[in-house]
Amino acid sequence: MQLQNIKIRIKGISERRTRYDVKGLEEGSSSKDVTRRSIDISPLHKEDDDIVELKSNKEQLINWLKDDRANHMEISVCGMGGVGKTTLVAQVYKSEEIVQDFQWRAWVTVSKSYNENDILKCLIKELFHEKKEMIPQGIDGMDTNRLVEKLKGCLVDQKYLIVLDDVWDVSLWSEIKDVFNTGKRRIMFTTRNSEIATSIASSSDRVFNIKPLHDDEARKLFCNIAFGGDQGGICPTELEDLAKETINKCDGLPLAIVTLGGLLRTKRSAMEWNDTLKSLNWMLTNSPQLEKMSNILMLSFHDLPHYLKNCFLYCSAFPEDYRIKRKRIIRLWVAEGFIEERNGMTMEEIAEQYLNQLVRRNMLFDDERNEWERLKVCKMHDIVREVAISISKKQKFCMTLEEQPTTGVRRISVAEVNDTIQEELGKMSRLRSLLVFATNVFNIKTSLGFKLLRVLDLQDAPVDSIPDEVGDLFNLRFLGLRKTKVKVLPKRLKRLQNLQTLDLAYSNVEKIPNGVTKLPNLRHVFLQNSYQDGMLIVKTKPKHVWVSKELQTLQGISSSNEVVRQVGDLTQLRSFAIVDVRESEGTKLCASIKKMKFLHTLRIQATDTGKAPLVLETLDPPPPLLQRLSLGGRLQGILPRWFKSLTNVKILYLKSSGLNEDPLLSLKSLPNLVVITLDNAYDGEELCFQADGFPSLKELWFIELSHLNQITIEEGAMQSLKEFNLIMCKELKTVPQGIERLTTLQGLYLEEMAEELLERMRGEQAVDRQKISHIPVVEHAVQIDGRWNFESFS
Repeated sequence: MQLQNIKIRIKGISERRTRYDVKGLEEGSSSKDVTRRSIDISPLHKEDDDIVELKSNKEQLINWLKDDRANHMEISVCGMGGVGKTTLVAQVYKSEEIVQDFQWRAWVTVSKSYNENDILKCLIKELFHEKKEMIPQGIDGMDTNRLVEKLKGCLVDQKYLIVLDDVWDVSLWSEIKDVFNTGKRRIMFTTRNSEIATSIASSSDRVFNIKPLHDDEARKLFCNIAFGGDQGGICPTELEDLAKETINKCDGLPLAIVTLGGLLRTKRSAMEWNDTLKSLNWMLTNSPQLEKMSNILMLSFHDLPHYLKNCFLYCSAFPEDYRIKRKRIIRLWVAEGFIEERNGMTMEEIAEQYLNQLVRRNMLFDDERNEWERLKVCKMHDIVREVAISISKKQKFCMTLEEQPTTGVRRISVAEVNDTIQEELGKMSRLRSLLVFATNVFNIKTSLGFKLLRVLDLQDAPVDSIPDEVGDLFNLRFLGLRKTKVKVLPKRLKRLQNLQTLDLAYSNVEKIPNGVTKLPNLRHVFLQNSYQDGMLIVKTKPKHVWVSKELQTLQGISSSNEVVRQVGDLTQLRSFAIVDVRESEGTKLCASIKKMKFLHTLRIQATDTGKAPLVLETLDPPPPLLQRLSLGGRLQGILPRWFKSLTNVKILYLKSSGLNEDPLLSLKSLPNLVVITLDNAYDGEELCFQADGFPSLKELWFIELSHLNQITIEEGAMQSLKEFNLIMCKELKTVPQGIERLTTLQGLYLEEMAEELLERMRGEQAVDRQKISHIPVVEHAVQIDGRWNFESFS
């Protein structure tokens, strides 16, 4: 009997230790079992929960939970590891309003390898614990059916809140959902994956994405941690610059702010701070003080499928805060061989799916999207980048050359060049990628002893010549000379039989060596030298036509009879830009373009834009997948008939078109048009946006429409417009008639417009002032003596 009592006491102690675990509930627990823990608001301290962002987020979630209009509601709280998902939800869960409003509550932290039975057991135990009632006997021995029956019995006709914290698997909710088909339920999930968040939320407007803290809030939190106590959260003057550097590195991530603030709290001199920041990468894997933060961020990496891990690590090769363009990183991944082939898809299409997965998993930031919300630029959080660098070093996957290179490393990113780095680089025979971001002189010739090199990307580097030895890099897939000063390409370039990307955009290259156009595996070629007044300038004119059947991008080729005929063989093209098109070549060019069934970007420029005609009437039907269309040159007074077939076009740019019939009549019904630019393209006096026309239009640019004196916007037109630009349309003396109907308009931007128009908006009593009062930003820019002057009307 005494032994039995001892066992009962031990069991009770064990349960209490689990329930009141002093470590608290840590976001991203690495436990392999479903856990039941007390709820701490780590990583933020309780005295910092008055941060504006946290308070407003907390209030919004509480309002959702208390909304009685819905009987069932599932709310997803999503964000990267360490951004404070668990902290926020814990504050909501423990708030007095929620405690009073919900009769039953339970919190369960879900591991990556969860077990349905364990979740159900933990839910029952937590529900009874929160009500301070005795946990039913025999719970641990029950099978799934009995657990479901017991749980439903608790919740029938009740109002209850369940939190499932740190969900990694989209199938979790579908497996246990039927348990909660009774009563008035509120289920909250936290997850790092936005795809999971969207899948399990009851609707898209019940997905709450937590963003990093704003600068002022990040500074407040950091100073409270690093300079709390006797210093009252005030940063000493001598540490201001280092504190700012630390806060910038944390980039609004609460976990990083609190961790680094706590680490630096005991260090008082600028030298100690500086030494700590310099050794941050080493400390992430070696310091117990940073272990928790490192583990939480590492969890996201370890959860990646194998095919995403190399792609993610490769992004750490870019410098801190670097804006990584979608197209560039995709081509680099393809060149490296990271992309697994799938039937019916190009490698680039698969790579874009990989990139989107990394963004949805919050491993990369979505930094910019294009006009139709497609990812354009991404970034890597500074602290996440430090973690990726530490993994890369350990695996000898990649190094940034800010220090001595490690023997056997496969990929090198050069941030700054010195003689030692140049010497060491020449010894790295197994190198696969060399990316140069240095702004000082880089001698490429000493770095060509590696025969396995697949990527040589020198974009923006101060390089003015390329040695002949580049032609000996048989495995090279990617040669990037964009925005370099390179003028002459080596003749041996024709040996690069595996080359996929040749990027000469905005370089000084004027001649392509014989044989380069015949390289069989080319997929992307960029030849444009510059833009002038919206037109492409191309100096590079190969003697022969590009012949690779794999070619997907051909930007900046100059037209000729031979070219317009032979480009029809490039049936895999996705992006095509051709300049210097003569009137006599128009019909043949149309015949070739009609063969490009996969084309989504098309740019055609006449040989003398503004004077030479573009004969394009026979481009009927146009490529079915076309999304971007840019035409520079005179049309036949009206738009070709096939314009009405451009149902997938999102961006349209017309330059010097010589139109005398209102082009809006042909364009109004195109369902996907997002951006229209008319640049000296219309010679008429009036333009009319008819009712219900342009349903998707968001941006509108009218540039140098020299005769335009009236714009009419009918009821129901352009119901999605956000930005309206009027530039040098000097005959327009009144604001567009009906502009007050554009309720979604966020900005009206004017440049070098008539003084009569400005007077009608200037001052509170101006004639047209009321018509534009609903627009948040209205401004006019004019250049005087070489300087821009701005006037606001909002």
